[in-house]
Amino acid sequence: MRLPGAACQGGAPFAGGEVGLGVALPAEERVRALHWFRSDLRLRDNVALAEAAARGERLVCAFVLDDRLLGESGAPARIRFLLDCLGRLDADLRRRGQRLVVRHGDPCREIPRLLEQARAGLLTFDRDYAPFARTRDATISRAAEKQGVEVLDCKDRVIFEGSELRTQQGTPYRVFTPFKNAWWRRYREEQPGPIGPIRLPPPVGGLAAGSLPDAAALGVAGDATEIPVGGEEAARRRLRSFLAGPVARYREDRDLPALDGTSRLSPYLRLGAISARTCVDAALELAQAEPKAEPGVRSWVEELVWRDFYHAVLSDNPHVLRRNFRPEFDRVRWNEDEAGFAAWCEGRTGFPIVDAGMRQLARTGWMHNRVRMIVASFLTKDLLVDWRRGERFFYAKLVDGDPASNNGGWQWAASTGTDAQPWFRIFNPVTQGERFDPKGVYVRRFVPELAKVSARFVHKPWESPAPPADYPAPILDHASRRLEALRRFEVVRSG
Repeated sequence: MRLPGAACQGGAPFAGGEVGLGVALPAEERVRALHWFRSDLRLRDNVALAEAAARGERLVCAFVLDDRLLGESGAPARIRFLLDCLGRLDADLRRRGQRLVVRHGDPCREIPRLLEQARAGLLTFDRDYAPFARTRDATISRAAEKQGVEVLDCKDRVIFEGSELRTQQGTPYRVFTPFKNAWWRRYREEQPGPIGPIRLPPPVGGLAAGSLPDAAALGVAGDATEIPVGGEEAARRRLRSFLAGPVARYREDRDLPALDGTSRLSPYLRLGAISARTCVDAALELAQAEPKAEPGVRSWVEELVWRDFYHAVLSDNPHVLRRNFRPEFDRVRWNEDEAGFAAWCEGRTGFPIVDAGMRQLARTGWMHNRVRMIVASFLTKDLLVDWRRGERFFYAKLVDGDPASNNGGWQWAASTGTDAQPWFRIFNPVTQGERFDPKGVYVRRFVPELAKVSARFVHKPWESPAPPADYPAPILDHASRRLEALRRFEVVRSG
């Protein structure tokens, strides 16, 4: 077992020190512990849960359904996926002699109440980096400490936090490549692999477990999105399947949306059904055993480094959730184009690769990453609509919707963020489609109106001798919109 290289922060004697790694304390030193599950819905390689299990003579495993977050996200597919993951987590706990204690309401009220009811002396949870979560967690920590409860918040959703990777001047990284290089240096030094098995103490008796609501109770029963199977076992199966084949060609295939060439693990990482440590460790172990897979493995691991990067950006710059990372782009003039925005949302722009991506999102709650870049570029550089509208729409539809990564991706596409796409590089939706979906397999899968259009015209059906009558003509001229986008950004750049 390699050390996870993760620290928990909280009261003495463990404040800022190395995590306990699940080494049980002597019986006389143990207390009743409460582990608050959040975005760590798994029983393996869970640092905060391991701390609670090691120090607890009895253990409460809790989850709070927060109406503010459920309602704010407006994301029925993600809520359904969450309920599935929670149900499977509860089943996993019951097989281990435990159970999931569910509460519905404000965690700032429910967690202190649970601590009091359980007579707990320790609270553990995984660290969050979003501004709302940090404020909430600080409030709960203060309340718990007033009750005499030790609080440990543990680094678990990323491999390295932004505070662990700084420039030589001690400042946060603004560009991905130097961040990536620092990430790899620290990884080689620390080898932060997953932690070993966690032995769970028995539950606290006399505590009402509560129950998980069904989809109807949360108002998402009518959602027809084709979500993946939830839970830790499904996540681990997906990882094994990816490493057994597609990862070896990941560098070549990752930009081809017609192929199942990516890991599709982002929903599981979002809710912590699997840890990033487990993913990286398993991938690098494969690369060591099979050198031919090393280029694909390294390319895929660097996608997880991007995930750490965007969490670091959010942690150091909480304003990015509402404003441009680069304030000079506050002067960009965006269009109020309601008809264009509606056509984009519905996948009716007349540009096949854009429409296929938006329809994939509607059907599956997920979109291929290359296509995410294309549709985001189209909204911000062709329609010239504010990136924040696209970010909010994605967050409401994506099963893997994550504030840090979603915001980072949108500001990258809009050229307003850290290490963003240069403002003068604007994706042509036709040539992007022809390059990455040359035979139109992906487009036809999600835009059946183009099923009979030949590959020659599938990305520009308006040039076909017989354009399909039920597919819209392009809603704009890309060439002229490109020039207009360049003009608006040049105005900002020149001051």
